[in-house]
Amino acid sequence: MEKGLSKEHSAISAMFNSIAGKYDLLNHLLSLGIDKGWRRKLVRGLKSSPAKVILDLACGTGDLTIALYKNGFTVTGADLSVNMLQIARQKSEKLEKMEQPIPDYIECSAENLPFEDSSFDAVTISFGIRNFQNRDIALQEIFRVLKPDGRLAILEFATPKNWVWRTLFNTYFSVILPVIGRMISKDTRAYRYLPESVKEFPQYETFCKEIERQGFNNIDFKPLTGGVAVLYFAEKLG
Repeated sequence: MEKGLSKEHSAISAMFNSIAGKYDLLNHLLSLGIDKGWRRKLVRGLKSSPAKVILDLACGTGDLTIALYKNGFTVTGADLSVNMLQIARQKSEKLEKMEQPIPDYIECSAENLPFEDSSFDAVTISFGIRNFQNRDIALQEIFRVLKPDGRLAILEFATPKNWVWRTLFNTYFSVILPVIGRMISKDTRAYRYLPESVKEFPQYETFCKEIERQGFNNIDFKPLTGGVAVLYFAEKLG
């Protein structure tokens, strides 16, 4: 676990429960709406594969889960936060019905998934894996529930390598974002935790090696918006 940051399930759940009501507003506001484009890139990456049944881990209020559903996937969302899941269910109930069932949502930890082996064609995580208490165990669980030739797709924040982007990013993330987040959400912890958790998280090639150690192959990553976010893909070879 990263030094100085509590990743206990109860702490993470309590933090996201407290900001659930303002989460969507702040996500889109603080990212200037760019986060929607990042998710579209992840979805496009999966549409080029034969994946049909997907587990969206750390699904939060369901933005990625719903985007996957709208693109024809059968999706299950999973998260620790009851309040976030409640909002995801409410959003999903308003969806236009398609051939596949609307997303199902389950409260659970990524380190103890209540699914049988080889249950999913793909597993996705959008800006959530840095909050996992034990990433190695979570990645082992993901590997277990993936079918042979299944894919893992992860979106996560990173620190840009270019010094200009890095300076702008650090100023915004460490100074401006916490102030706006605190004003709107009334939570002093969550938007202070965000830049700290990004800073502590392994990035780029380092995170790829972490994924590889758990048995994944064909690991690749693509920096987005100057490296503010990174899209990782990996496969469980059959």
